Amino acid sequence: MLLAVAPALCAAGWVPPPQADPMTILRQAQADAAAKHYADALAKQVWFHEHALDYAQGLYGLRLSYALNAWVSLGRTYPPALEKLRAERDAAADHVRQGDGARGYFNEVVAIDRALKDDTATRDLFVWLDANRNEVASQVYDIAQASLVRAKDYALCGKYLQPQKALQTILDQYRTVTQLAATADRPDEMKVFAQKTLANRTGLLIALLVQNHRKDEANVIAAQAVKEWDDAGYRQQLIEALSGQVPEPWPL
Repeated sequence: MLLAVAPALCAAGWVPPPQADPMTILRQAQADAAAKHYADALAKQVWFHEHALDYAQGLYGLRLSYALNAWVSLGRTYPPALEKLRAERDAAADHVRQGDGARGYFNEVVAIDRALKDDTATRDLFVWLDANRNEVASQVYDIAQASLVRAKDYALCGKYLQPQKALQTILDQYRTVTQLAATADRPDEMKVFAQKTLANRTGLLIALLVQNHRKDEANVIAAQAVKEWDDAGYRQQLIEALSGQVPEPWPL
């Protein structure tokens, strides 16, 4: 029994310093994991996840990508870490069900499920929202779309498609990233990323419309989208989407 509670006692004993620096604590968590101080590593991962944004909003992306992957890596050798991560995911899902900061918390659920490679959990949460909180489902559909597509829930996607609004968002994001690429350190990589994202998202939108028997709308979207980028490969992807071929969501 003493061995069973020892990790919890160790984790409970760690206290963040008065002048806490989120990145320092994240690095310490990884160092603790490497040194097999697993309970302390978990305590620091949890602190970073729950408090990093209190110190720096700019850590939002890193918190939901690199930090979560490090947490999952810890969980491979220390199962309580995965249990705690799933508990964080479930708590965020509860906020979504309550309609409390739905988009932010749903994005958190998606990020954790991605790190856990548990796409089904994201899909199941959206299915629940569709049945019980339709207005919340509408708010988060764009975040959930990739999980629904991978599950081939095309009809469910069709309930929430807003073609013109979706296309405008896709084009706005493409233009913004393309402009930023002009002054980026690696402009070619950034530009390729923007182009692949444009092709994938427009292809998904068109193919989902076709799958939902909305071919006329799909033709209109394709005619507008093809004007954005003069590229043979892009045009071919739109043609395939118009035939109903649903591309794999990208990035994964």
